[in-house]
Amino acid sequence: MAQDSSTQSSRRKRRTALIMLALLALVAVAAAVASHWILQTSQKRLLRDMEQDMSTQAGNKVALLTVWSGTLKGQVEAFAGLDLLRLFAAEADASKIPAEKLLELAQRPEHDVPPPPEILPETPSDISVDQAEAGGYAGDPDPLDSLAPRLPMMLRQLKEFIEKNSLWGAYLLNANLEAYLAPSDAPRFSEDQRSFLATVLQTRRPVMLPVRRQEGELVMDMAFPVFAPLYVDASGERVVSILVATYNVLPVARAITRTGDDGIFSSGILQTHRQDVQLINPAARSGTLNLPGWRLDGGRLPLSLRDAPTARGGEVRAYTLALPVPGMPWLVMQGVDAAQAEAQYAAFRKNVLIAAGLVTALAGIVLVALWWWLVGRQERAVADQMRRLYLVVNQQKQIMDGVNSALSAGIVLNDLSGVIYYVNQSYARMTGLSVEQLRGLPHSRLPSDLARSLVTHTLAVNQTEGMASFTEALPVEGRTRHFLTACSPFRDDKGRMSGVVSVYSDITELVLAQQRAQHMITQTVAVFVRAIEAVDPYLCGQSTFTAQLSVTLAYCLGLNDAETLATLRTAASLSQIGMIQLPRELLTKTGALSAEERARLQRHVEYARRALTGIDFGLPVLEAISQMYERLDGSGYPEGLKGDQICLNARILAVANTFCALVRPRSYRMAHGMERAMAILNETPRKYDPQVVRALQGFLQTGQGREFFQKLRDEKGGEEDEARSSGREESAQHGAGGIPT
Repeated sequence: MAQDSSTQSSRRKRRTALIMLALLALVAVAAAVASHWILQTSQKRLLRDMEQDMSTQAGNKVALLTVWSGTLKGQVEAFAGLDLLRLFAAEADASKIPAEKLLELAQRPEHDVPPPPEILPETPSDISVDQAEAGGYAGDPDPLDSLAPRLPMMLRQLKEFIEKNSLWGAYLLNANLEAYLAPSDAPRFSEDQRSFLATVLQTRRPVMLPVRRQEGELVMDMAFPVFAPLYVDASGERVVSILVATYNVLPVARAITRTGDDGIFSSGILQTHRQDVQLINPAARSGTLNLPGWRLDGGRLPLSLRDAPTARGGEVRAYTLALPVPGMPWLVMQGVDAAQAEAQYAAFRKNVLIAAGLVTALAGIVLVALWWWLVGRQERAVADQMRRLYLVVNQQKQIMDGVNSALSAGIVLNDLSGVIYYVNQSYARMTGLSVEQLRGLPHSRLPSDLARSLVTHTLAVNQTEGMASFTEALPVEGRTRHFLTACSPFRDDKGRMSGVVSVYSDITELVLAQQRAQHMITQTVAVFVRAIEAVDPYLCGQSTFTAQLSVTLAYCLGLNDAETLATLRTAASLSQIGMIQLPRELLTKTGALSAEERARLQRHVEYARRALTGIDFGLPVLEAISQMYERLDGSGYPEGLKGDQICLNARILAVANTFCALVRPRSYRMAHGMERAMAILNETPRKYDPQVVRALQGFLQTGQGREFFQKLRDEKGGEEDEARSSGREESAQHGAGGIPT
């Protein structure tokens, strides 16, 4: 029996040993399979994480370059669309004058430029279409006589445009791709550049030329078409010139380009040139490095292992990708040394193999079974804990969803690439989609205005990593609604910014109320103007014409900010309000004014100041009205201010008001002609700002200026009876609105 028991025990031992060996073999096989799966998964995850990280870094740089390039192109396009530039370019194109001649005349001093020809009496209706396209009235002896006086002014405009936008240079080209207006020497374009410029004439679209090295800097040429004005070409699609703006992109390239310790380019800017891909390298002699074998796929460069150049020369194997910059022939490239990336994987592979060997060598059947049992029990405990936590979190989520759904403000959470994580019902109504459709949706799938709003918020908060607010108008359910949007960064558990929370508060009613209030102010000003014009029929239209001309002069002087334009319009409209308190017989008197009567007349400024004091215009309107009758030599009133003591707004109003008064009749004199009016404005000692007077002279030489002058003369019916001028000497001069004329 003992033998049988021993035999049974031996059999159990052998059976147990076989089971242990079998289990050990299973563990070994499982460890090998698990190691292989972990290594394969880790390698894929490493590449995926590397691609995501590189795409995020490249995307941030693409966003910055998009904003920069959009601002730069917008500034150049705005200058190319100026009516003054388009008219000049159309006249230069129609004149067929050689580019060398125009360049030579533009570089002369202004006093050497021949004066403009005498304006012929033909009205615009007398001008034929052929004459308008030729850039002048019938009978002009030479197109050069019309263009020459404006060349220095246009050259100043071009130089101011270059300085204001920090450009390397800017030029105007004719249809033969020859520069006829340049701030310095005319540029020399290579055949390659000329082929790019020719596409502007063919496609009538802007073209960005490849980056090149010039005088030690990296420059990029932007070519924009200049179209003929509508009154020259009714289609508005004829290209009469090309505006070439050259920008120094060296600071941008340096800001984007980064190299590692091993000399590999970790980030940089690529440009496509014909069929080739080039790296813009600030340190390279030519400024660019050709990348043979690099080919774009759908406008981008997918992640792949390539031969990449280094800053020290030579090549190295690297993982690279590149994302395109919208609207430019550029891509932002990110690179990682392949040896560095594979070194991380090799270290991880070594650790995995060591761990698998240790588990296989040291694990026993009992320890493995015990371990699995402990793991199973722990997993059950964790599962129970997670289930309870899920119930709590789900309840809290339902509460928060209920609160957010009840809010009238729209709430959206998106990551830095524009993918939406969370929205409430109010924001879903703004988009016209459901909450479920919006979750996980990229911003590009939203309506265009909401997508642009989301990108703007993300860029602003990402740059500052702080809160930001915006006031914006967005279309909602077919109507424009106004929103005050508050944005704040969303951070992960490590404090890193991972998204942006935007809260859209509807302020449409408030905006509409403000607009109604502004409309009431506008109507009130209109009532004041009608009341003023009822005092003296010769003041009819004076305020309106003065407002139009002062705003035009401000544009000619480069003062196109909203505050200045609104100040000039309002001050011009209210400038004659003091006339209401003056006796009508004093305003319409045809004889000479006595000293007492002149003093009473000049009190209209005091009456206007008294009437307008206490009204909050939010603008320096009262200051402009109080000083627009002062003169540079101190001969004005009421304070006798001189020179720079008079604000610029008042000096602009003084020229505009005086000119409009001079060329229209009054009760005591006929209307003056344009030449006589300009002679009065240019009298010495100087009473009027010479810079403003020159701007007026330049404006009157344009088609718009001639049309404005004709309308100004025709409004009152032309010249009045000369007998009205016999009763008062011109030296008595109290003029429209008290301005000496």
